[in-house]
Order: sequence, then C-alpha cells, then structure tokens
Amino acid sequence: MKYNWKDLLVDAAIVAVVLGVLALIVGSFPATFHKFLPFLK
Repeated sequence: MKYNWKDLLVDAAIVAVVLGVLALIVGSFPATFHKFLPFLK
C-alpha cells in the first residue's frame, strides 16, 4: 500500500478534529482537567 498525499490530507483532517474536540473538552472543564493533570498548572 502506497502512502500518498490524499491519505496525508485525511489523516491531517482527523488529527485536526480530534485536537479541536480535545481543546473544547479542556476548555470546558479546566478544573477537572487540572485535577487529573496537576503538572499542567
């Protein structure tokens, strides 16, 4: 299987969506996030 630029675009889109969702979750629940990950303060 060859890895071409279309696959790269799809992967980039998936990663962007996942990061966006994570950013929303972190932004919505900063207290909960810091409770589990105190080293991010």
